[in-house]
Amino acid sequence: MLANRPHIPIVALPHAVKGGYRARNLGPKYRTLAIGFSLIVLAASTWYIGQTFQWKALGQLLGHVNLLYLIGGGGASIVAYWILRALRWQILLRQTDTHVSFLDLYLCTAVSLSFSLFTPLQSGEMLKIELLKKYGMIHRAPGYASFLVERALDLSILLTIACVSLLTTLQILPNRTYAYGILGSLVLGCLAGLFVLTKLRLRGRPQQLLESMRQCVGDLPTLVLATAITGVSWASVAFSWQVFLFSGGITLDFAQALALMSIVALISIVSLIPGGLGISEAGTSQLLMHFGFAAAVAQAGAIVLRSYSLVAIALGASHIGIWRFIRSRRNQRSAAAATLANRSVNSP
Repeated sequence: MLANRPHIPIVALPHAVKGGYRARNLGPKYRTLAIGFSLIVLAASTWYIGQTFQWKALGQLLGHVNLLYLIGGGGASIVAYWILRALRWQILLRQTDTHVSFLDLYLCTAVSLSFSLFTPLQSGEMLKIELLKKYGMIHRAPGYASFLVERALDLSILLTIACVSLLTTLQILPNRTYAYGILGSLVLGCLAGLFVLTKLRLRGRPQQLLESMRQCVGDLPTLVLATAITGVSWASVAFSWQVFLFSGGITLDFAQALALMSIVALISIVSLIPGGLGISEAGTSQLLMHFGFAAAVAQAGAIVLRSYSLVAIALGASHIGIWRFIRSRRNQRSAAAATLANRSVNSP
């Protein structure tokens, strides 16, 4: 049952935005620059992979991949990640008096996360809000407010893991001061963001979105819990990468997996390339070589990690079927209950 606070009227999205809050003033020049930048990065990454990857040796190494670990263990670890994400979303939504069953949140999260892997900045995750909106389970204001809070938490945790990894596991910076500087800036940025969120006043629909965001982060225990779940969820992604790499005969300790996951994820985000295609393989192979693996083995590991996306998409497609089945059963029960109620009313 969806409850709404009386002081936050439920209204539609801005008319210029169909299917989600988007940057209305993002002009064609900025879009062209972003697309141009991502194409240049993609071309450079493709050239690098084509020139440096040892394809003959890769074919032999990939032939020894353990499919049981890759599909079974890797798939189970992906599902665990989705469960954690759905749990965090449910906690944030409840702060806005939006109540949706965990099963619906999990299924929508699974579907949206799986297909967001091939969208820039994983923006396809917004699909989960539109799916629930379509069936009247959620309104867009709390949905997109919680989504923005989730993204802020994700970026903060990823940057923290990357900085700590640069200080401990990866010795690639010419000066450790850079990592400390990023960490300090991150802390100040988070505090400044919370301050602005509490003090900023807007008008109309932006204010509605802002109020919903305040509700999401207004309770300190809830914010701490959501942050902790975010940290555990990204740790589960690192564990997934461990499992996938192990299926290809590459063994990393957990600190190395965290470092690899966080750095490659941030590189993929900055590149603006959907799924980090090309740039993630180049970055993964370089970091694995930094950990001491031979070039061919590191490159095979990068190819094996690409199967993470393929397994996730296959699982996401199966979740679509599961959700359709569940909704069909619910509709049948509702229709049966309505028929029974009508008979009761019409009976003498």
